[in-house]
Amino acid sequence: MSRTLAASADHQDILIPELMTTIKTQLLRSLATRSSRAQTALSGGFTLVELLVVVAIVGILSAVALPQFLGQTKKAAATEGTQQASAIAKQASAYYLENGGVASGETHTNCSAYGGTIKQDNTNFTYGCSGTKDAFVVTATGKNTNDNTKGVTVTVTANLTDGTFSKPVVAGI
Repeated sequence: MSRTLAASADHQDILIPELMTTIKTQLLRSLATRSSRAQTALSGGFTLVELLVVVAIVGILSAVALPQFLGQTKKAAATEGTQQASAIAKQASAYYLENGGVASGETHTNCSAYGGTIKQDNTNFTYGCSGTKDAFVVTATGKNTNDNTKGVTVTVTANLTDGTFSKPVVAGI
């Protein structure tokens, strides 16, 4: 059967339904392609609800993690006071062994007899000594100019006669 357009009514009846079926098929394919492209474009982004959930989760994690982080930085800053106070107590023990007693007066209270002159401009703590040979106490107090050491106190107690030292007690963290 020939697919040419004929003027006769018989041929038109045959060709028009075939032509309509072909056009209909092409139209359906075109619409399906457009529909799948539109769905792909829509599914490529995030919805407002998804973004709000992510923001809420980040906010909760920040609220929990930030205080923990700040507490850890205070502990790290307190390490300076702990190390220096322990060193002063050990030097006081050596001073006691060499001199038979503890220093007196201001050199005792500012710890300079044991630790030498401690520079105040590059430290975050001030140091003070008190007590006797049996209950010698070194106290490191955090400076108020540093947020990490403000309110932090480190105390080391020692018995200079037998050379025993307590574990440093850190308060204010």
